[in-house]
Amino acid sequence: MRYVIHYDVAALILTVIILIHFYHKKSIRSSQTYVFIGLIWTLLLTDIIDVASVLADDPRIPLAVAYGVNAVYLIAFNMLPFWCYLYLFILTDRSGGRWTAVQKTVLFLPVSVTILMILTSPFTKLVFYYDSNWVYYHGAGFPVLCMITGIYMIASMVLTIKSRTALTGWQRTAVYFYLIAACMGAVVQNMFPNVLVMQFVAALTVLLLYMSLENPDDDEEKYLGIYNRSGFDKMIAAAVGKQDEFHVVVVTITNFPAIREALGAEFSRILTKQVVSNLKTELKPLELYYLTEGKLAVIVDEKGGNLDRTVAAIREELDEPVVTGGMNLQLETVMIQLDYPEDVKTVEDIMDSIDYSANIPYESNDGEVIRAGGEILAGKRRESKILQIMKNALANGTFQVYYQPIYSTSQEKFHSAEALIRLYDNELGFISPEEFIPMAEKNGMILKIGEFVFRTVCRMMARERIWEKGIDYIEINLSVVQCMQEDICEMLYGIMDEYDIPYSCINLEVTETTIAKDVLWDTMERMTVGGVTFSLDDYGTGYSNLTNVIKYPFHIVKLDKSMVWYAMENETAMRALRHTVAMLQDLDMCIVAEGVETKEQKDILQEMGCEYLQGYYFSKPVPEKEFLEKMKIA
Repeated sequence: MRYVIHYDVAALILTVIILIHFYHKKSIRSSQTYVFIGLIWTLLLTDIIDVASVLADDPRIPLAVAYGVNAVYLIAFNMLPFWCYLYLFILTDRSGGRWTAVQKTVLFLPVSVTILMILTSPFTKLVFYYDSNWVYYHGAGFPVLCMITGIYMIASMVLTIKSRTALTGWQRTAVYFYLIAACMGAVVQNMFPNVLVMQFVAALTVLLLYMSLENPDDDEEKYLGIYNRSGFDKMIAAAVGKQDEFHVVVVTITNFPAIREALGAEFSRILTKQVVSNLKTELKPLELYYLTEGKLAVIVDEKGGNLDRTVAAIREELDEPVVTGGMNLQLETVMIQLDYPEDVKTVEDIMDSIDYSANIPYESNDGEVIRAGGEILAGKRRESKILQIMKNALANGTFQVYYQPIYSTSQEKFHSAEALIRLYDNELGFISPEEFIPMAEKNGMILKIGEFVFRTVCRMMARERIWEKGIDYIEINLSVVQCMQEDICEMLYGIMDEYDIPYSCINLEVTETTIAKDVLWDTMERMTVGGVTFSLDDYGTGYSNLTNVIKYPFHIVKLDKSMVWYAMENETAMRALRHTVAMLQDLDMCIVAEGVETKEQKDILQEMGCEYLQGYYFSKPVPEKEFLEKMKIA
């Protein structure tokens, strides 16, 4: 048979170009990079041998040489899908190379069987053989090779789909192209056996994989001339894989957001470059990594680096004002240190600790480095667990709504209540709203939680018809995120209409933080038209501002418990509280004093003119059934 090798020649040229570019660019030698090196050199070997195997069909070539050439080619060619799958496996692996015996078996057993079958073929004729006339045949075991190749390709597809969130769109496209192109190439090769196209298909696949998965450019922050977060992740994975001791120092410029807001994005970019340039001079030859805006990292090898000297160099540089754009800027920084394997054991632990520690407010630590050890990691794991508990609670409807009654001093009875969300887990017990609500607001779950609370309250009110039994209204908290919803008014009105609740029986409670975000006006305007009232919670803390009370149509102002408690201990604070109450009364505001825990507090607040009181002296937040009993409507 006369073979057409033009595609093989093109594949050879393309492979050489990829190799030259790969070795010319600086790249991180991670586990996945080493696998890619194995893949591309295997491809080059198959390119060369595929051409040589055509010559091996010449009867003048010794039979032993022909067997050897074809055996090497078949091994190399059948290694390509193995390399591809191994590359994807490492790329999506989060264990830092700590694979189980089952994983190792699944990875390496099929390719080992392939190699064994090919190497023994000169004796067993299992995969291929030549007859006495020098005619090449496939043996009875050749379909097994095809099946093993198919297994790796299917496994690659399954892994890509399963780990799609860990891959970019381009990366997934590269894998899909590889699988589709390989199948189409096999079809063409069977239709035209003399046209050698499979190597060219493989070369195109490797090129696309290189461009989307292994291109060294993807690991660089070109403007800064250092590695980026992708490069950092790869280097950490490589270091953990080697199980060498190392340290990670993360530098966070805490006032970077303020600088960016005041001076603009372009200036911040120039500032970052100047900081990096200064640190590169001090840290040379250590590598510096850009993680995100205002956050840099340094990896110090226990064998080749001096941690104390590195930290001192960073601190000395950052303590000096940065001169850029004609300005002297003093940076405020926090340095966090992670030690492997003392503090963290896996790649996932390292990444979780870095990401979680970024969200923890740190006070000035006089230049000391903060150790992000077990407590940080425990905090991250607790956060992850609570997030999962909240997801399960939403799915199963196991959030609980408690009610804290509000006492009317004029009527001498409970006349309203505040609805409060509660979360319980068998392992963690009661989880404070102060802990899980911020998490819910950060990831968007607060929207569903808010709807759950509102619907639960409306359902109870409709069933008990509490407006007919002396209960004026129920207060329900409205978060910043909920106020940002475009359809929040339609959703709230829809639920009230569904349960036929009088709009006046609902009071929406917001904090001054929500007002500061300037997202409330439209919602208040549309809801008050229907008769829904609003109360301002936590007055006397944070953003307390008389302008907010005047500007927005609040019906109720709730004095924060800290304001009440402090007034009981400090005469000046007491005078301030009296003037506050008098001012709010003069504005015709209903006043609710929170945190009432003793009869003395009750009497003082009542004497001041606070008509409504809330606190443990009257009742702690209680479940629905107990609340209804307290209100004597059960």
